Amino acid sequence: MFESILINGQEIRPALFLAPMAGVTHSAFRRLLADFGGYGALFTEMLSASAFLHEKPDESPFTRRREAEGQVFYQFRISGDEDIAALCRRLPLVTSTAVDLNLGCPAPRIQAQASGCALFRDFAQLRRVLEGIRQHYAGTLTVKIRLGDDPDHWREPLLERLRLFEDCGVHAITVHPRFSTEKLKRRARWHEFPWIAAHTRLPIIGNGDVCCPEDIAGNPDFAPLAGLMLGRIAAVKPWIFREFAGLPALAIDYQEVWDRLYRYTLEDMPAERAYGRLKEFTFYFAKNFFFGHEMFKQIQKARDPEGIRVAVTAFLAAGPQLSSSRGLPFS
Repeated sequence: MFESILINGQEIRPALFLAPMAGVTHSAFRRLLADFGGYGALFTEMLSASAFLHEKPDESPFTRRREAEGQVFYQFRISGDEDIAALCRRLPLVTSTAVDLNLGCPAPRIQAQASGCALFRDFAQLRRVLEGIRQHYAGTLTVKIRLGDDPDHWREPLLERLRLFEDCGVHAITVHPRFSTEKLKRRARWHEFPWIAAHTRLPIIGNGDVCCPEDIAGNPDFAPLAGLMLGRIAAVKPWIFREFAGLPALAIDYQEVWDRLYRYTLEDMPAERAYGRLKEFTFYFAKNFFFGHEMFKQIQKARDPEGIRVAVTAFLAAGPQLSSSRGLPFS
């Protein structure tokens, strides 16, 4: 399942994608995933279109890409007030497989900037943004969305936007089947995937709450999908794509994996920025263990990356018991 996908004539094999995750999918984390393999393409963190105009793409941990990463989608947060023409002129500075437009982020701060779910909601502005991108960018364009705002009246607005995506030359759609008000408080509505896929000619990539291959095996909700996107479970288990791709299992040294991410992160960003990224990663990585919350609690006392490393090393040296990969609590 999900052996390959064709997006604008580009084959991605397997059709397995890393979700864009704020604070997680920076260059160091993508480098770690590249060490394990098994995915088809990686996504950057959600990038500010305005900030991108002033970044040094080959140096920034948000936009830096290593050859080993393979195919990378650069996801942007756009409101429509940016200089889209200037943004598109800078895109050749990064070796991107595609540009992805974030239309699904429900964070209040992002919506206050007329981006994410707020742009998805504003149909007229969304049209202007898509047409503006298409006027200046001829490459592969994808979007990532949620279902909308209103659980009782979402289908017609979504159909209107699916038609808009087709008309504006979008090549694929990632769907996270939750509403903008739900954040991560209820299970993703996998049962809506078949209905959505049946109402567009564009390939649909499914995203949301998938933790292991058993979640999708024999589940008809996933049959119409062209691809699968994994999010937080990849931060818990950076080797998880190997399981979905059917690659041989690896013996995992949890201390070594954490140390490697620590080293990669400090190579790509200053200590003050690495500090927050290491805490974010450790929050998820701790879920591999029973009482992993104790490890995360200990790193809260750390004042710098070295303090985080000392706390993590002490916890792992005690030989903590591994937890199950199914039903991981993410909230």
